Amino acid sequence: MNVIAQAIKAIFIIAVAAAWLSYAQESTAKRSQFNIPLANLSISYSEDTHIFEKVKVSYDNDDGNYFCLIAPGIDYEVKITKDGRQKTVHAETPDKSYMMSDFEAAVINKVCKGFISTLETFEHDLQRSKWERLLYLDAYFPRFLKGFYFLYCAARNSPYALPKGICIPDSIYDVSLTSPKSDYRINQWRTEPDHIIKLRIISKELIFQIKEWQDKELDNPKRNSEISYGKKFEEAFTLFMKIYFNIRPIPDIPPEGQHL
Repeated sequence: MNVIAQAIKAIFIIAVAAAWLSYAQESTAKRSQFNIPLANLSISYSEDTHIFEKVKVSYDNDDGNYFCLIAPGIDYEVKITKDGRQKTVHAETPDKSYMMSDFEAAVINKVCKGFISTLETFEHDLQRSKWERLLYLDAYFPRFLKGFYFLYCAARNSPYALPKGICIPDSIYDVSLTSPKSDYRINQWRTEPDHIIKLRIISKELIFQIKEWQDKELDNPKRNSEISYGKKFEEAFTLFMKIYFNIRPIPDIPPEGQHL
């Protein structure tokens, strides 16, 4: 039995390797370019400990003249002018660092606007099977999603603000328009119609929960900073990440038209 099991395992490994080679050879699948209004989220790690330190938030239309750094306990706002570099520190007291500050809320609220717009386009393209556009988006979306994971954790000053299981490793995506990983991921969606339906539903649910979060916390001048209103967003984001990245088993989601 051990010999048979080993033979089956070897065949499986060969089959998987062959599949990846096939996708690598076909990674020139067409991509349709379009505008993606996502913030640039760059994650920084400590050179000594390799532990996450901060997230840089910037936008292409700022041409590098303005960006924010969101980190546990202290944030920075940087402007590059003709007179030089202007740096504003947004410090938090240790006993309140777990709260989302007004500055963090404003930064994340702006990031969420582009996130919502991208999700709406994503769901629309899924519905119409626009695979060339979905492949193009996948060159940028995974990096943003991972950046948003850390942005949220930094604002909450907790590495456990979101489940560790959805902190995707760099190895499962490429920032590339010829990535076989994009081909492979999206082909998995195409072979499972039920998966596409779930992905569309959770996309709309995530849009709904982000807007609710904005109304109650991010864009609410009367919010109570001691109360977190992101619980439902956390649940929707977690489900979206699992379904987008084909993390098995694929979780259950609310029926169409219902919410978490």
